[in-house]
Amino acid sequence: MRALPPPEFVKIDPVAIEASLIARYEAKSGKTLYPAQIERLFIDQVAYSQSLALMAIQHAGEQLLVRFSSAPILDYLGELVGTPRLLAKPSRCTLQFSVNEVATLPLLIPAGTQVTSQDGRLIFTTDADVTIQAGQSLVQAIATCQTAGTVGNGWAVGQISVLPSPPFIGLVASNLSVPADGADEEQDDRYRERIILAPEAYTNAGSRGSYRYHALSVHQSIIDVAVHGPDDGQLDGHVAVYPLTASGLPSAEMLALVLNDLSGEKRRPLCDTVHALAPPEVAFVIQASLTFYATADRAGAMKQAQIAADAWAADRRAGLGRDIVPEQLTAVLQVAGVYRAAVALPVLTAVQSHQWANCTGIVLTDAGVVDG
Repeated sequence: MRALPPPEFVKIDPVAIEASLIARYEAKSGKTLYPAQIERLFIDQVAYSQSLALMAIQHAGEQLLVRFSSAPILDYLGELVGTPRLLAKPSRCTLQFSVNEVATLPLLIPAGTQVTSQDGRLIFTTDADVTIQAGQSLVQAIATCQTAGTVGNGWAVGQISVLPSPPFIGLVASNLSVPADGADEEQDDRYRERIILAPEAYTNAGSRGSYRYHALSVHQSIIDVAVHGPDDGQLDGHVAVYPLTASGLPSAEMLALVLNDLSGEKRRPLCDTVHALAPPEVAFVIQASLTFYATADRAGAMKQAQIAADAWAADRRAGLGRDIVPEQLTAVLQVAGVYRAAVALPVLTAVQSHQWANCTGIVLTDAGVVDG
């Protein structure tokens, strides 16, 4: 789909508006106006007000177009195609409950049992009943944060460990996994992409766009999706979906969410077998030596080159199928003060549409200054 420029609903030209008002006044009054006259100052105010009104009209018109709209109008446009904005989602983790001695009787830990972070800021509750069976001393359970958003992500193993109201005495809890998959409310740019894709979902005929739309709708942390079918090496009737998240490769829980959503009766053709898979990682490192001009601030230039390399690597990580082209890296390393950037790694690598290019390290070396 080609990029379209913003449409011009009204012509906004403050200079032309002012000139028109002055000319009309002079024609009606038979009087020449000069900049310091009170009438001229009044006309300036009228022209300013008219320009603001025209800007408001232009903005209102653009808000009615998905490509240029923003919240809350974008949400109303999404309703027209059955695509609501994804709300904030809570993070989840695996908790381990244990007792000091082997249980002699089954010990029930009911769903909704609360375990808080050590500072008491967050509460995680278990999703289902679990039981420490007789002869055992521990059991694991999936728990969901009661505060939606990314605030629940990233807590270290063992930090979710306080039981404010244990179901029985002697019970100890601790998170075995780092809480993940919490997400803030979907941002306009991503929401806009899903609205544009929404017509693909009007049929369950199994188009690539349809699978991509539904996969993106599972969770707002999914930033890209590749869809492979028989034309891409899959068996007849099989569809492989490769989601990429903002933090990188999807977790097992995220893949389960995608598979569960895409395998529903209303989400896929009856004959399709859907697989949710992590994109194959194409790892690479950046190694380059920088030669500077003799007059350059070498420390400052090296810092700017590091920032440029980080940004280029982040751009590779931000989507699937992004080729690794060393000449592009050479260009971004040519910051002010750099005479020559010699890139040793990476080498030219074609990344397939379902693969993820991930930079695992950046080493920039100061090669001195150019002679002369």
